[in-house]
Amino acid sequence: MPSCYNVFCCCRCVLPLRRVNIGSVTQSQIAFADQSGSSLHFVQTDVTHFGERQGYADQVESLPLFAAAVNGDKPSLERILDISSTGSLDIVDKFGRTPLMYCCLGDHTECAELLIKCGADVNMKDLLGRTPLLWAAHKGNYSCLKLLLSRGADWKEKDNEGQTSLHLCTSHKCSKCSSFLFRYIPPGAVDDQDVNKRTAMHTAASFGNVDQVRLLIKKNSNVGIPDIEGKTPLHRAAASKDPQAVDCVQCILETAPSVINWQDYEGCTALHLAVAGGNETVVSSLISLESCDVNALDNMFRTPLHWAAVFGYSTIVSMLLNSKADTSSSDSAGATPLHYAAVNNFADTVEVFLNFLSCQYVKDEADNEGRSAFLWAASSGADNSISYFIQHGVDMLQVDKLGTTAVHAAASAGHTSTVQLLLKYDSASLMNAKDLVKRTPLSHACEMGRIKVVEALIAIGANINDAQDQDGLSVLHWAAIGGHADVCQLLVNAGIDVDCQDLVGRTALHYAAYGGYVNSMLVLLENKAKFNSQDIEGVTSLHWACSKGHMDAVKLLIQYNASINTMEHTEDRYTPLDYALMGEYFEVCQFMIEHGAVSITGIQDVAAVKIQAWFRGIRVRRTFVERKKLLMKHEQLRKDAAKKRTVDDSNIQRDSSAALSSVVETEYDTDSTHPQTLTN
Repeated sequence: MPSCYNVFCCCRCVLPLRRVNIGSVTQSQIAFADQSGSSLHFVQTDVTHFGERQGYADQVESLPLFAAAVNGDKPSLERILDISSTGSLDIVDKFGRTPLMYCCLGDHTECAELLIKCGADVNMKDLLGRTPLLWAAHKGNYSCLKLLLSRGADWKEKDNEGQTSLHLCTSHKCSKCSSFLFRYIPPGAVDDQDVNKRTAMHTAASFGNVDQVRLLIKKNSNVGIPDIEGKTPLHRAAASKDPQAVDCVQCILETAPSVINWQDYEGCTALHLAVAGGNETVVSSLISLESCDVNALDNMFRTPLHWAAVFGYSTIVSMLLNSKADTSSSDSAGATPLHYAAVNNFADTVEVFLNFLSCQYVKDEADNEGRSAFLWAASSGADNSISYFIQHGVDMLQVDKLGTTAVHAAASAGHTSTVQLLLKYDSASLMNAKDLVKRTPLSHACEMGRIKVVEALIAIGANINDAQDQDGLSVLHWAAIGGHADVCQLLVNAGIDVDCQDLVGRTALHYAAYGGYVNSMLVLLENKAKFNSQDIEGVTSLHWACSKGHMDAVKLLIQYNASINTMEHTEDRYTPLDYALMGEYFEVCQFMIEHGAVSITGIQDVAAVKIQAWFRGIRVRRTFVERKKLLMKHEQLRKDAAKKRTVDDSNIQRDSSAALSSVVETEYDTDSTHPQTLTN
């Protein structure tokens, strides 16, 4: 038996070359094509360097053998085979296909039979894992399929997707190939599954091939086997666009009625899929059965009516409503079918729903956020749906949990025509309506940069100066927060105060600087905005620009002579440079320092030097005063001592004089008493 060998083609992929005789030569011999003639011959080729030569696949495709097989040219094929009776017939092209495979693809039975007689391998696989039998089944070529099976082709072979010849046969309307194939397939193999766990019944149902479905049911195929997505053949038939899909559905349900409400792994029943595909005949067939659950919920808690509304199938919506489908059923987001019809602007579908209002079971319920279908329509700019709501007397002032009206929703989304449509009916109440945080529709439009809506609202008469929210933010603040320079210019032109402050003293320039929106800042500065304005904490626009490292914003403010070393009013007393340092924006720091900026530490150092100098001066002056006082005290003490000495001397002299007088008087008295003594 000839040996098998693999070689590398020019793209470095492995190509099998079957029935190649390996001789005694040192180099491998491979089946190759002689481009100059019509015969096959052996060429001495080094397999290692085969990929470096001319592309093998290109050479193979130009073989006369392949040309004859593709075209079904039996005379040319006979001539080639006669000339090259010893060559291999199982050479492959870049797809890994042999001449026999091309004969089966083209339904050239005579050429295929000739190749098989000359030794072609009936079970060889291409790069897709398909044999000649699988290709014949794929194309529905009955004669080739019959020939291959009679010549030993293996019906059990599967391609890379796990599909058998039965899978491929059932993709065709005609069941002739399948019927013949069942002569070789035992009963237990009818439900072989591919890599996606799909059986031949799944394939037949997907293509709407009712004859194939009947044949498989006759062969006891199980219609309840789920595939990798949890879908049964009924699911596949219901989702099919084929006109005969409804016949497949009916055939399956006649065999197994219980599968009608089976759900796949996403929770969808056959009715869900039929509705999503817009197949009215299948939907009608399913809902005509009493056992069909028209309110079945998928994993998102959506009913078939939800899906009909999502795609705007008004006829199917009517059919489901007539079958008592629950219009108030809400999905995981709290949305009813009417919400989806409205948000997608399916006006006809919305009209169908609204016309059932008199039946008491169609209501405009609110979702989890308190938004009705009318508010959904406004948020998506569904003008046609809104018109139908208005015609049916909808409450124009209804709000969601946040207090936003339909005009709020439309303005925020930028739907100018919707805003104009809504205000046409009730402009006085809606134009300046405020939500729970006291924001108007104009405020929302300014935040989102919806300049057309802003223009329309201002033209209608919206108040721009009395539109502050609960935080004191004006419409100009919101335009600056969003960085919408064109809206800022429009508001300034309309007369808004460019330096209006919120509750914490911040202007629009503060917010524009915080966001680094240079264009908005330029608009404000050109309109004389105060660039050194401080909020209640003493923070300026330059502080905010430095805190986020917005170099262009910093440069713009310094260009307009913004104060570079302003300190905030907090205990830390930070300067703009401190904010840049804390954020580690070193380029901004360098730029600020080059323009004379200092940090609070630097200011404190300077202040410390000055305080120390002042303190030293105080100490010198205090010492001088103390010494002066001491000297004066000493002088006073000296004077007091001198004065005291004078007084003491006077007292002593006076005492001495008194004592002398006393002595004299005493002596005189003595003399008077003893005269003799004096005489003697």
